[in-house]
Parts: sequence; C-alpha cells; structure tokens
Amino acid sequence: MAEDDDLLPDLDPEALARAEAALQSLSAGYLGWAEADVASLRAGLAEMGAHPGRRADILPRLFRVAHDMKGQAATFDYPLVSDIGNRLCRFIEAHPQPDIAAEARITLLVEAIAEVLDKRLSGDGGAPGRALLDRLG
Repeated sequence: MAEDDDLLPDLDPEALARAEAALQSLSAGYLGWAEADVASLRAGLAEMGAHPGRRADILPRLFRVAHDMKGQAATFDYPLVSDIGNRLCRFIEAHPQPDIAAEARITLLVEAIAEVLDKRLSGDGGAPGRALLDRLG
C-alpha cells in the first residue's frame, strides 16, 4: 500500500482550500438553479398537457433537464434529487411515445423533485425522504 501512496501527488493545501471555497460558493446558488430547472420541467409538462400530440417532441427537453439535475444534485448534497432524476430519465427512455398515464407518472416524479427542494431534504432526507421514495414505488 505504501508503494501506491508514492504514486499520488502531494496536495497543495492552498489549492485544496481554494477548491473547497469555490464549491461552497457554487453550493449557495444550487437551490436557485435547481428550482429554475423544476420550473422548466413544469413548463414542459404544461406544454404536454396543452398539446398532447406533441408529447414525444417535448420529452427530449424534459430528459435533458432531468439528466442535468441528477448529475449536479449529489455534488450539492441532494442525492434524492439524483435518485428521482434518474428515475425520471429511465422512465422517459422507456416511454418515447407517452400516453396520459405516462404523463401522470412524469408529473409525479417532477413534483417529487420539487418536494425535495421545497423541504430542503438534503442527504438521504431522513424519514420524509424515505416516505417520499416509498410513495414513488
């Protein structure tokens, strides 16, 4: 094991401190970005409701937003958003021509992400986080 340690570069404490400060600065803005993403998802859902024949055309936009959210959330201590965002992405992939039932499931997942953010359920979310995941099935 000591041989492996010799292969690792020494960390510059000042560089590490700068990186941690940068991440902390980004963390302060995360909830605002995530809430804007939820607004974008809701706008896409409203468009799907208003134009049912265009559901399949709108899905890629919803997928991109959900995919970005799931990728960013764990970095900022919101793994529930990552989990639910992943579920949303997998569901969209499995339903490229969504019907009204699929649209309802997508809405449920989007609103679950919103709930995590509204209630600030960071980390595993504790009992409320488990209850939310149980409701999603």
